[in-house]
Amino acid sequence: MEIKHESGSATSLIEKQVEIIKKKSQVTNSKLSEFLINAEFNQKLFIKVQKLILVILKAKNLDNLSDQVELFFKKEFGTEKCKLFFFTQEELYDLYAEKRISPEIATPIFSKVFKENTIYLGGLKSELSALVFGSKAMVEEGAICKLSSDKIAGTLALGSTKTGKFTEDSDTLFLEFVLAVLSHQIDSLLGEIDA
Repeated sequence: MEIKHESGSATSLIEKQVEIIKKKSQVTNSKLSEFLINAEFNQKLFIKVQKLILVILKAKNLDNLSDQVELFFKKEFGTEKCKLFFFTQEELYDLYAEKRISPEIATPIFSKVFKENTIYLGGLKSELSALVFGSKAMVEEGAICKLSSDKIAGTLALGSTKTGKFTEDSDTLFLEFVLAVLSHQIDSLLGEIDA
């Protein structure tokens, strides 16, 4: 919109107001666009989480649960490394050896990790990275999540060879929800064993 007036090159009040309105409109359109992008991302995340919950609920035993959760995180979320471990003695539960960490090894290492929070995000020390992902994995950063099962201790570990994926200030709401469902299903599966 262009408004002509007789005062020459002087800017009229109306022109200033139009300019201000245009700038506000651009800012509003930018925010609306950002909002729509976030809404689309959240919708896609919700659908993936819904599928993950169904995978968790369909699991027949701890090995199957672990395999399916690890595969889902890698395939659907593009997670480089994913491990679901249980801290137990070999004879207590029928688990693959690679799904177990003995409590004697796990306690000193993971008690430091979970000293302040049930989800640790950020850079990983070489000892922790090697124990969880293997010494050749070259994992730099991770999300190490403590299970809240009443029947067995364990962790869900997600790792990346690049920094910036699991930063300390990342939101943990999604992981907290997944851990709650995962822990509930673990208790259900182990309850069936006890019965």
